[in-house]
Amino acid sequence: MVFVGSRSALPLDLLEQGAAGQGWEEFEKKLLLPKEHVDRFEPSDRVARILYELSRSAGGREIVEWLMDITVRQSVRVTGSTIEQTALRAATLQGIHGVGEVILQAMAKGEKLLNQNGAGK
Repeated sequence: MVFVGSRSALPLDLLEQGAAGQGWEEFEKKLLLPKEHVDRFEPSDRVARILYELSRSAGGREIVEWLMDITVRQSVRVTGSTIEQTALRAATLQGIHGVGEVILQAMAKGEKLLNQNGAGK
Protein backbone atom coordinates (compact mmCIF):
# COMPACT_ATOMS: atom_id res chain seq x y z
CA MET A 1 0.00 0.00 0.00
CA VAL A 2 1.32 3.42 -0.94
CA PHE A 3 0.41 6.55 0.95
CA VAL A 4 1.16 9.88 -0.67
CA GLY A 5 1.34 12.69 1.84
CA SER A 6 -0.61 15.78 1.04
CA ARG A 7 1.14 18.86 -0.25
CA SER A 8 -0.22 20.86 2.69
CA ALA A 9 1.51 18.46 5.10
CA LEU A 10 4.83 18.74 3.24
CA PRO A 11 4.84 22.06 1.36
CA LEU A 12 7.63 22.60 -1.15
CA ASP A 13 9.09 25.51 0.84
CA LEU A 14 9.66 23.27 3.87
CA LEU A 15 11.03 20.47 1.71
CA GLU A 16 13.53 22.91 0.23
CA GLN A 17 14.62 24.08 3.67
CA GLY A 18 14.93 20.57 5.04
CA ALA A 19 16.59 18.72 2.20
CA ALA A 20 18.56 21.58 0.75
CA GLY A 21 19.06 23.82 3.75
CA GLN A 22 22.47 22.51 4.71
CA GLY A 23 24.04 22.80 1.28
CA TRP A 24 25.56 20.38 -1.17
CA GLU A 25 28.44 19.47 1.15
CA GLU A 26 26.08 18.08 3.79
CA PHE A 27 24.18 16.19 1.13
CA GLU A 28 27.42 14.58 -0.07
CA LYS A 29 28.03 13.29 3.46
CA LYS A 30 24.62 11.57 3.41
CA LEU A 31 25.54 9.64 0.28
CA LEU A 32 28.40 7.82 2.01
CA LEU A 33 30.32 7.50 -1.24
CA PRO A 34 33.93 8.35 -2.09
CA LYS A 35 34.35 11.96 -3.25
CA GLU A 36 35.19 10.94 -6.84
CA HIS A 37 31.77 9.28 -7.15
CA VAL A 38 29.81 12.05 -5.47
CA ASP A 39 31.10 14.70 -7.89
CA ARG A 40 29.09 13.07 -10.68
CA PHE A 41 25.85 13.82 -8.84
CA GLU A 42 26.27 17.57 -8.47
CA PRO A 43 24.52 19.42 -11.29
CA SER A 44 26.28 21.95 -13.46
CA ASP A 45 25.68 25.59 -12.58
CA ARG A 46 23.49 25.90 -15.68
CA VAL A 47 21.27 22.96 -14.71
CA ALA A 48 20.97 24.27 -11.14
CA ARG A 49 19.92 27.74 -12.32
CA ILE A 50 17.39 26.30 -14.78
CA LEU A 51 15.83 24.09 -12.09
CA TYR A 52 15.56 27.00 -9.69
CA GLU A 53 14.01 29.29 -12.33
CA LEU A 54 11.64 26.49 -13.36
CA SER A 55 10.48 26.07 -9.78
CA ARG A 56 9.60 29.75 -9.60
CA SER A 57 7.31 29.78 -12.64
CA ALA A 58 3.67 28.71 -12.32
CA GLY A 59 3.94 25.73 -14.65
CA GLY A 60 7.38 24.81 -13.37
CA ARG A 61 6.19 24.89 -9.78
CA GLU A 62 3.48 22.40 -10.71
CA ILE A 63 6.13 20.09 -12.18
CA VAL A 64 8.33 20.33 -9.09
CA GLU A 65 5.34 19.72 -6.80
CA TRP A 66 4.53 16.58 -8.80
CA LEU A 67 8.15 15.40 -8.59
CA MET A 68 8.03 15.84 -4.82
CA ASP A 69 4.71 13.93 -4.71
CA ILE A 70 6.30 10.89 -6.37
CA THR A 71 9.59 11.08 -4.43
CA VAL A 72 9.97 12.84 -1.09
CA ARG A 73 6.29 12.90 -0.14
CA GLN A 74 5.86 9.23 -0.93
CA SER A 75 5.55 7.05 2.12
CA VAL A 76 5.69 3.31 1.67
CA ARG A 77 5.30 0.79 4.46
CA VAL A 78 8.80 -0.56 4.92
CA THR A 79 8.11 -3.42 7.29
CA GLY A 80 8.13 -6.83 5.68
CA SER A 81 7.65 -10.40 6.79
CA THR A 82 11.44 -10.89 7.03
CA ILE A 83 14.35 -8.68 8.00
CA GLU A 84 15.63 -8.93 4.42
CA GLN A 85 12.31 -7.82 2.98
CA THR A 86 12.19 -4.90 5.41
CA ALA A 87 15.74 -3.86 4.49
CA LEU A 88 14.97 -4.05 0.78
CA ARG A 89 11.83 -1.93 1.16
CA ALA A 90 13.68 0.64 3.27
CA ALA A 91 16.50 0.86 0.71
CA THR A 92 13.98 1.27 -2.10
CA LEU A 93 12.24 4.11 -0.29
CA GLN A 94 15.58 5.75 0.45
CA GLY A 95 16.44 5.61 -3.24
CA ILE A 96 13.10 7.13 -4.23
CA HIS A 97 13.50 9.93 -1.70
CA GLY A 98 17.09 10.50 -2.84
CA VAL A 99 15.93 11.60 -6.30
CA GLY A 100 13.71 14.29 -4.79
CA GLU A 101 16.48 15.40 -2.43
CA VAL A 102 18.92 15.83 -5.33
CA ILE A 103 16.36 17.96 -7.18
CA LEU A 104 15.90 20.15 -4.09
CA GLN A 105 19.67 20.44 -3.68
CA ALA A 106 20.05 21.52 -7.29
CA MET A 107 17.32 24.15 -6.87
CA ALA A 108 19.06 25.50 -3.76
CA LYS A 109 22.35 25.69 -5.64
CA GLY A 110 20.62 27.53 -8.50
CA GLU A 111 19.07 30.04 -6.11
CA LYS A 112 22.45 30.68 -4.50
CA LEU A 113 24.10 31.19 -7.88
CA LEU A 114 21.42 33.60 -9.07
CA ASN A 115 21.55 35.58 -5.82
CA GLN A 116 25.35 35.83 -6.06
CA ASN A 117 24.99 37.32 -9.52
CA GLY A 118 22.24 39.68 -8.40
CA ALA A 119 19.77 38.18 -10.86
CA GLY A 120 17.68 36.43 -8.24
CA LYS A 121 16.44 39.62 -6.63
